[in-house]
Amino acid sequence: MNLVQLKRVIAIYESGSLRKASKAVGITQPALTLSIRHLEEEFNTSLFERGPNGVRPTEMCEKLVQRARLMLMEEQRIISDLVEANRVPKLVVGVHPIFMNDMMSRSMRQFVDQSGQVDMWVREGYTTQLLDLLSAGELDFAFCGLPEGYASETLDFEPLFKREYAVVATPEHPVFSMTQAEITRGTDFVWAHVRAYEKVDPLDNDDVANNLRQFGYSRENKSVKASSAAFVKAMILHSGMIGMVACEAVAEELASGTLRRLAGSEIPAPAFGFITLKDRYETRTVRQLKATIRQWCARKQD
Repeated sequence: MNLVQLKRVIAIYESGSLRKASKAVGITQPALTLSIRHLEEEFNTSLFERGPNGVRPTEMCEKLVQRARLMLMEEQRIISDLVEANRVPKLVVGVHPIFMNDMMSRSMRQFVDQSGQVDMWVREGYTTQLLDLLSAGELDFAFCGLPEGYASETLDFEPLFKREYAVVATPEHPVFSMTQAEITRGTDFVWAHVRAYEKVDPLDNDDVANNLRQFGYSRENKSVKASSAAFVKAMILHSGMIGMVACEAVAEELASGTLRRLAGSEIPAPAFGFITLKDRYETRTVRQLKATIRQWCARKQD
C-alpha cells in the first residue's frame, strides 16, 4: 500500500464512479481497477461493491478512507512545512473560551518571548468546533476538554487537569433566602448558561438536569443561552440570573463575595488538556508551546 493507491481509493469513494475517478487521477479505468484489485488482494478484503449505478464503499473502505485522509493531510502538512522552512513558522492553536484568560495570555507571552519569531494564531471555540477544525487540518492542536471515557481512533488526548462547575448567583438572589422545599417545589428563576451555538445544551444532559432540579432548574424555566462564558458570567453578575459556571472562571467573585455558590451544586467537569491528531508530526515550535502551557497549568494547580 502507498499514498498513490490511497489517493485513488479516495477518488473512487468521493465520485462513486470508476470512470469519474480515473479522469480525476489521470489514469485509464482498467489501470485504476487493477490498482484497487491489487490493494484488495494485499489486505484480503473488498473495498467497493460494484453495481449498475456505480460503486459503493464497504465498511472496510469507510475505515480506510478515514485514515487515508488523515495521512494525506499530514503529507500536505509536511510539504507545507518544507516549503515554509525558510520563512517565519506559523502555529495555530484552538483554545476553549474558558481558557481565554490571564493564565493563557501569560503563557502565550512567555512562549513568544522564548521562541523567537513566530506567526502565532489562537482560534477560540468550544470542543466540538475545535475538533472539526482539528480534523480539517486547520489547527496544530486544541486545548479543551473531553467527556470522561471519550475514545477516538484518530485523536490523542493528553489530560492536564479537571475543573469543577457549580451553580452561582449574587448574594441578593432569592435562592439564598428560600427553604430547600420551596426551591424544589418550583421557582421562576431565570437561568443563564453556555450553549455552544447549535450544539447540544450541556444542561440537557439528564444527569446534570436531575441534579439541578433541587436548585430550582427545569427545562421549562426561562433562560438565556450564550456561546460566550464571559457573557454568561456577566448576566449572573449584573442581571439577577442564576447559572452553572466553572468555579475557576468566577474565582475572584467567589472570593470577594460578589457571587456565591449553592452548596451541593458542584459537578465534576471533564478533563481538560491537549487534543492532537494521532501520529501527527509535531514541530519544535508546537512542542515548545505545549511545554509552556503545561508549566502554567502546573502553577495553577499549586
